[in-house]
Amino acid sequence: MLSKAPGMVTAADADSGSYGLITYSLGSGINSAVPSKFTIGKETGQICTTAALDRDQGPASFDFTVTAVDGGGLSSVAYVRVDLVDINDNRPAFYPLSYAVSLSTQSAPGTSVVRVTAYDPDSGKNGRITYKTVPGGASPYFTLNKDTGVISLSRSVYGKANSVVPMVISAQDGGGLVALANARVNISVVAGLVAPPVFEKTQYYFTVSEDVLRGTVVGIVQASSKTGISRDISYTISSGDPAGYFTVDSDTGALRTSLPLDHEAQSALDLEVQARSGNPPAFGQTRVHITIADVNDNPPVFLPSSSESLLLPEHTEMGTVVYRVQAEDRDSAVNGQLTFDLSSSNGLQRIFSIERSSGEIRLVGSLSYENTPRYDLQVIAKDSGVPQLSATFMLVVHVQAENDQGPVFDTLTYRVELKEGTPISTRFLQVRALNRETPTSGHVAPLAYHLRPDGDAAGFGIAADSGWLFVKSALDREVKDMYLLTVLASTGHGQLKKTGSATVRISVTDENDNSPRLTQERVFMAVRENLPPGTGFGHVLATDRDSGPNGRLAYRFLHPDRHFQINTHTGEISTRMTLDREQQSTYQLLVVAQDGGSPPRSATGTAFITVLDENDNDPVFIHSQSGKNIIIQVMSKEHKCCLAENKLLS
Repeated sequence: MLSKAPGMVTAADADSGSYGLITYSLGSGINSAVPSKFTIGKETGQICTTAALDRDQGPASFDFTVTAVDGGGLSSVAYVRVDLVDINDNRPAFYPLSYAVSLSTQSAPGTSVVRVTAYDPDSGKNGRITYKTVPGGASPYFTLNKDTGVISLSRSVYGKANSVVPMVISAQDGGGLVALANARVNISVVAGLVAPPVFEKTQYYFTVSEDVLRGTVVGIVQASSKTGISRDISYTISSGDPAGYFTVDSDTGALRTSLPLDHEAQSALDLEVQARSGNPPAFGQTRVHITIADVNDNPPVFLPSSSESLLLPEHTEMGTVVYRVQAEDRDSAVNGQLTFDLSSSNGLQRIFSIERSSGEIRLVGSLSYENTPRYDLQVIAKDSGVPQLSATFMLVVHVQAENDQGPVFDTLTYRVELKEGTPISTRFLQVRALNRETPTSGHVAPLAYHLRPDGDAAGFGIAADSGWLFVKSALDREVKDMYLLTVLASTGHGQLKKTGSATVRISVTDENDNSPRLTQERVFMAVRENLPPGTGFGHVLATDRDSGPNGRLAYRFLHPDRHFQINTHTGEISTRMTLDREQQSTYQLLVVAQDGGSPPRSATGTAFITVLDENDNDPVFIHSQSGKNIIIQVMSKEHKCCLAENKLLS
């Protein structure tokens, strides 16, 4: 029987002795995986957090199950839900920070001019925002709605043409926290006859792939005045892109990428682009919907882990669904569409089958403990993208003999982590089993532990009397990162011998024992002159066989360069300024790829950059100054001659 207390679950068992000993474990909840942010005391049932919880950045609640198992193998399950209570740990923040609008002198009082907006991820009262003008930041011509942030015209501005009215607005949440930066509003009052710029479209739709280089042109927006496209029109992104993924060329209206894109983090943006002309300026607006198209850059991931084990009685009926594998793929559409297959080795196809779309594994043959006490099922999940990506899941099936009264382990699956490079003979886990036989004459037969000599057993040993597992062979995560062992506990001899089994899943954790490697130590790139700053034109790429922070690479130039910059995360090289081939046509940069280990390891390569020519220079006569004539004298009797060689300089 299970009961719940704050931060703790408690189970009671009426049995005595070893049968009444209870151990606890966490399991997956309703449509959710086992939560990685919680652990449970194996013997106490106390639930603890393993990481800081942030309701504003993650889920507001977690659900999972707790299983209590007694010494005789009987179990009970309780459902646990953890709700996170909000605290006021976020200030309001304005986006945008600056607002520019134009207003005709013929506008009537009550007209809505602009709405300022601040955001607060807290909930309830803590996230409720009120607005007010700061001292000296108000105007008698305009009023501010404290709840909505809408600024309205309160009195006629006739006679105020050709002026700009500034306002400064602050925001405060219900818990008393104030925005660190105030919003600034400039209201341009224009004569009633002045027409603002008009965009060719009220809504633009563009699509860009998530793997494009920085500086890639996504599309062009254009506005015109009454006399057609005007040179005095300038463009800005006024809202919709707080992270700054895109920029707009103020003169041409060309929208470009300015940061690496990620479809999985943000699949679309709705921008508002402003066009301004005149002095004081009049403004026109359009909306731009940018779709960030997916590429197949995420492999499938099995939940909650890449391996599991289960116990099946040998009389299990054929056709029974024995397990359902779960996997996800962060990509979209066909790139995230998964199918499952069973490895066909060891005759598994005759015993088990898998439904390709659902991942349900069925028993389609008969089980025999005597013939095959264990099956290692390898499930492969593949997406439908190009190139196709896949992942592998290992399911270990233990067959339980009928009327088996052999020893029972305190858990079916042990999970343990070992660092690669762990010294030989290191003891790392003690398994425990209980004898289920009724003692005769007050004597309990001792248990003997051993490993089933198959699979990964050669690299490990076990003490027969104590159940302590130890390392026998060197561990290298880059060669093998997971081992599955079957531990056996036996009692009795000969025909009276009875055996129980459990699985030990050993995950090998990473040490920073590999240096990064550049795919090319010398990489050659070309970039056109006169491109705008921030234009990407090439990548350097490195790999690191380590995992986690030890394999997470950061790129930098060995010596900072005023002409170029490199993206720390992607290795993309882009311009920092407009290049002029006639000033300098080649560059040589030393690139460093460094991992996140402690201490870090690094690799160095060279990027050779050639600046390509554009026809951006007029011909120039060598022998004359600009705008001057060339004077040539010739003898009058010469009928044929070469008067002069007029050389041109390009």
